[in-house]
Amino acid sequence: MKNLGFIGGMIAGAVVGSAITMFIDPISDKQKRKMYKTSNHMFKTMGSVIDAMMMTKH
Repeated sequence: MKNLGFIGGMIAGAVVGSAITMFIDPISDKQKRKMYKTSNHMFKTMGSVIDAMMMTKH
């Protein structure tokens, strides 16, 4: 469970860091759409990895 807490912390840190960066450095609409698509894919992949990790624990 320690590893899961560490991974959760890493994910939370990445999300908070991304939000702060977007707030500090505004970007164009085209870049926003591209970033949204990329981040959406990234979160789907991270979700799949976490699901796989949870399945191996049981």
